[in-house]
Amino acid sequence: MKIRAHETFNLRKGWLRKGVKNILNDPTLFTNKNINPCNQLGIGTNMVKSLRYWLIVTGITEEAIDKGKHIQRLTKLGELINNYDKYFEEDGTQWLIQYRLATNKNNATAWYWFFNEFNIQEFDKELFVKELDDYLEAEGFSCSTKMLTDEYACLLNTYYSKNKEEDPEETNSCPLTSLKLIIKSEGNVYRKNVPDRDSIPPLIALAVIVAENKSNEINISELVDKPNSISKIFNLDRSTLFYILEALVKMDMITMPRTAGLDVVRFNEAYTFYGLVEKYYESLNGK
Repeated sequence: MKIRAHETFNLRKGWLRKGVKNILNDPTLFTNKNINPCNQLGIGTNMVKSLRYWLIVTGITEEAIDKGKHIQRLTKLGELINNYDKYFEEDGTQWLIQYRLATNKNNATAWYWFFNEFNIQEFDKELFVKELDDYLEAEGFSCSTKMLTDEYACLLNTYYSKNKEEDPEETNSCPLTSLKLIIKSEGNVYRKNVPDRDSIPPLIALAVIVAENKSNEINISELVDKPNSISKIFNLDRSTLFYILEALVKMDMITMPRTAGLDVVRFNEAYTFYGLVEKYYESLNGK
């Protein structure tokens, strides 16, 4: 489990593209002691550490050893995004980042907890910190209140930006604010928000469902209640979930039997996560 590995900096607009571009030029960018990554990236030392973290925790890159050298390289997902959406502009790309982030219990513990375990809709800093502290304690992990408070601020800034509401071109805000998964309620209280159902590409939704399921069918109750399920990590209510599923039925991607008391989703083919992601990107180009 990790808390505050982001150096208190939320993911910022343009960071992932900047990281990918520079890693492709030099896979040892973050590990080579003979170069200063601050110069290549144009950001400070702590921001460099933060960017390295965000690249890994969102599933865009991974660290490995190549010929005795520690390097950072693109994952298969990172390669697909770089090939089809290198500037991270598409809705589907943002939802894929959200998927990788919200299911990463080991390295993005607070994000996993917030979407999978924290079943309270309205919250403030005090409640967030207390509930996260209780969760971590139950998992055998402890940290200071200051670290938990920093985690609250970073997670909130991942999905909500007052500055972006005032200025859509604000570059310090996180691109995931576009998902509108957190909105402000009253005073210092915030609320989990059901996103716009048309902002979630059906093929990306299906990719997530397939990735978290081992068989060719899944019970709808699992899509609602199971940790890492699409309803959990995308904060969907039943109405929005069924809207997406019905769109997939119309696309002849799934079937939903309604006879004999069945309440399941069946895949019409043997889909794979990466195959569906690529199909989504190809659909944007009319293929």
